[in-house]
Amino acid sequence: MECPSCGAAKTSTLETRRADDGAAVRRRRRCPDCDHRFTTFERREPDPLYVIKRGDRRQRFDPEKLRAGLTRAAHKRPVRAAEIEAIVGRIERAVVEAGGELDSERIGEICLEQLRELDGGAYLQYAGTLSPPGSGIPQGAGLVLADPENPRNHRTSGPTLSVRKEEHAASPTTETD
Repeated sequence: MECPSCGAAKTSTLETRRADDGAAVRRRRRCPDCDHRFTTFERREPDPLYVIKRGDRRQRFDPEKLRAGLTRAAHKRPVRAAEIEAIVGRIERAVVEAGGELDSERIGEICLEQLRELDGGAYLQYAGTLSPPGSGIPQGAGLVLADPENPRNHRTSGPTLSVRKEEHAASPTTETD
């Protein structure tokens, strides 16, 4: 270990202890050249997290990329940065709990679930960025934004916005003789 004071290449360890409930090792060190004492901490680097993309491609999980997508969806919407951070944190925990790898489709589903609770406009904006096969929207499920319990989704005047996805949409027919 290099001395932070004089830059000497070798230092001696005076004391070693466990720190942070065993998650780190704390070492008290001394430089033999300048007699400067300092403390270092050694921590295990967490395993990398991965997203499984279409075609079983693996890509490193990038919380910044996810945060940017959620921020774009919530642009000019009443969603606070702390709420976006909470969503990113929940997804990161979900990836860890899944063993360090999670399908991109599942990540999209979690984002949609969380945004739906926060703001209907941000929810629709994010849903519009997902590809149809992996949209995370169950087949035949309705996207109803008229939630009277959520003031962000409730309009005080005018009709209530309701979007429904129908499996068997009726198409207009014309008769010919």
